[in-house]
Amino acid sequence: MPRNNMPENWQPPVPAWQADWKSLDDPMVTVYFGIQADSPAKLDAWANLALHSKHAPARIERGHYVDQADVSNHLYICYWTRAEYALWWNLNDNKGWWQSDERLYDGVGYWREVVAMPYERFETLNSSTEPHGISAVAETLEGPIDEHGYAGGMRDRIPMSDTSELKSDASTTTKIPSIKTHDGKRTTLFPPENTCIIRSGQNWSYCDDEQRPMYLKNVHPVLKKGMRFLRDNPIETECYCMRFVDTKGENWTDLPQSFGLGYASDIYAFEEWAKSHPTHLAILDRFMAMAGKFGERLQLKLWHEVVVLPKEGCDFEYINCHNQTGLLSYT
Repeated sequence: MPRNNMPENWQPPVPAWQADWKSLDDPMVTVYFGIQADSPAKLDAWANLALHSKHAPARIERGHYVDQADVSNHLYICYWTRAEYALWWNLNDNKGWWQSDERLYDGVGYWREVVAMPYERFETLNSSTEPHGISAVAETLEGPIDEHGYAGGMRDRIPMSDTSELKSDASTTTKIPSIKTHDGKRTTLFPPENTCIIRSGQNWSYCDDEQRPMYLKNVHPVLKKGMRFLRDNPIETECYCMRFVDTKGENWTDLPQSFGLGYASDIYAFEEWAKSHPTHLAILDRFMAMAGKFGERLQLKLWHEVVVLPKEGCDFEYINCHNQTGLLSYT
């Protein structure tokens, strides 16, 4: 485990665990399937069959957010191994549905973002022994670990950082090559190598009547403010896009959980924001105050997964979406 950024004699302020993938050989793939509509019904009609068919994903989650254009987005978050995903995608009812010209005339926007996650290029962090996100697909969690809570800890947990700086030549001021068809209604792009994606979650379902109001009143609002800042200031932050998502249950029921899903030019963009920007320092200050008050009794569960993208294996497609969707505005 590389520890290039860890301060000498470092002691983490709170315990944390990471996913253990030691016995898995096939890389993971995360796919986000989204619909821009007031209702997820048209995407559900496909997903209720496709995501439960042969070679189905190992884990399925759901979320909803309203984006910067005030458009409602519903999304599925799906985790596969690379081999299983390839088999699943190549079934005609899956790939064929997305490629059909019928999608151009459904009267809604669709998007899918395929994120390759080679083990040497991603890391996870969980504030408890209950796994969230991709960690729930791993065999187990290991920890408590020391590599967290300091500037650069995220990078230290990515195995490839021991041999690569993980920097990108692209930025939010450069264009991403794309393929546009059907008068621009369908756009496919391939994000630049070393683009960084973070999914960072909050789960207050375990919080009691004392801790839940403290989180929702003191921490959650400044978290939302920080996510909006990243979303609305791409040139200053090098963050291509940030979605702050309410996690949903199987029937799109409300859950006391949320997550930020952010895409930046590289991992240093998120590091710099976390290290020095007032919006993140405010989040950290409010969280540490809560953690300090409740100590080992803290019931709030936090987690994240971070991947630095490989050159190949990532495939983003936008159909009838507005031009601020995902990475579409950078084409």
